[in-house]
Amino acid sequence: MEKGNPIYVFTGGPGFGKSALIDYLKNLGYKTGNEVAREIICEQRSIGGTILPEKDIRSFQKEVLKRRLAFYESVGSGEIAFSDRAIPDQIAFARFNGFGTPDVLVRYAEEYRYNEKVFVTPPWKEIYRNDAERTETFEKACELHRIIVGVYEEFNYTLIELPCIDIKQRAEFVLNLIY
Repeated sequence: MEKGNPIYVFTGGPGFGKSALIDYLKNLGYKTGNEVAREIICEQRSIGGTILPEKDIRSFQKEVLKRRLAFYESVGSGEIAFSDRAIPDQIAFARFNGFGTPDVLVRYAEEYRYNEKVFVTPPWKEIYRNDAERTETFEKACELHRIIVGVYEEFNYTLIELPCIDIKQRAEFVLNLIY
């Protein structure tokens, strides 16, 4: 097993296969962190809540950060875990939505470092689908993808682009690189 932080991040634009890969790894018995922004949106819509990006972006971002930090803290030093997005993604989303680079997120991104190897799901039009939470066009998802990759590069992570292959092969690709 590779040294360093035991949390490996999957990142990239929305709809490029991160969550499916996380679910697959979870089913193999690995500790995983879900895409908390999507989780919060589903929860809030189901209860008629207001912690939504379109209603209260500040509260929404605080809740996303709170859940990401809770997952980070829950991972033991000898445990391998996988996270569907991480704190640098929040910086990318802030930039994408015209909010610049919030200092608070930069501080947390510097303090809470993940494993240096970050796995990137590249744009993959054949699997891209819209749904209730993912409303961006494929072109907007690709634009967001470029911003996300740029943020991880700014924070000096080593980006590894995942091949566009089936889930089992993607998981094997990842596991071969960390063991």
